[in-house]
Amino acid sequence: FGAVEIPATHSRFRVRHGVVYLPPAALTRHPPRLPVLVMMSGQPGAPTNMVTSVNMPSILDHYAQAHRGLAPIVVIPDQLGGPYDNPMCVDSPLGRSATYLSVDVPNWIHGHLNVSNDRRDWAIGGYSQGGTCSIQLGAKFTSIFGNILDISGELAPHRGSYGATVAAAFGGSAAAYQAAMPLSLLTAHAPFTDTLGIFAVGGRDQRYRPIETRIREAAASAGMTTTEIVAPNSGHDWKTVGYAVDHALDVLGRRWAFSN
Repeated sequence: FGAVEIPATHSRFRVRHGVVYLPPAALTRHPPRLPVLVMMSGQPGAPTNMVTSVNMPSILDHYAQAHRGLAPIVVIPDQLGGPYDNPMCVDSPLGRSATYLSVDVPNWIHGHLNVSNDRRDWAIGGYSQGGTCSIQLGAKFTSIFGNILDISGELAPHRGSYGATVAAAFGGSAAAYQAAMPLSLLTAHAPFTDTLGIFAVGGRDQRYRPIETRIREAAASAGMTTTEIVAPNSGHDWKTVGYAVDHALDVLGRRWAFSN
């Protein structure tokens, strides 16, 4: 893992440094073009939380060791702009977060990393607020992302109360806010004929587990191939994230022909 600057060339979104993981296969003299997994932290948070709070390097290294050095390149950009900011992964007066994540980040990845160009080899995921973003972006930008990993995501993006959210990012328009919700985006962009959705939640998470079920069922109804991961004896916490990433790698690896 290493810190990188992923500039907001088109979006002009104010961001902090991101983080990149390169598996052993990417460090060889003639590296293959590898799949990429874009991951996002929760809020409050920072890209480094996905490394320090989960021990992501250990999870990925262990996977690579079991698969001949093969694993996805993992890119963790800053979708927030600050630890307590929440631009909700849309373009708004709060910042053009959606453009940063759908234009600037993919452009930087293609320009700096040896990754596959096939959308089936691109996954976007995140935890909590980042999980909500994964559905928003994965459902909307299907030409970029063929896989979604939603870990304990929310039913809708929010920034305080309903009124404050609509006023801050949607110009007071309830319809614009509704259109940015994961369930609305799944309906608007259906059918998903070749998208894999992985939905993970803690087994003891009484708040987010019903949300996970509702969004997963909506994704399946929209044509998405879905998989559920339930982390035993955990809640809305980093233990769930670690368990989810570990098991999601197995699911994604089969799609990416890393494993049978």
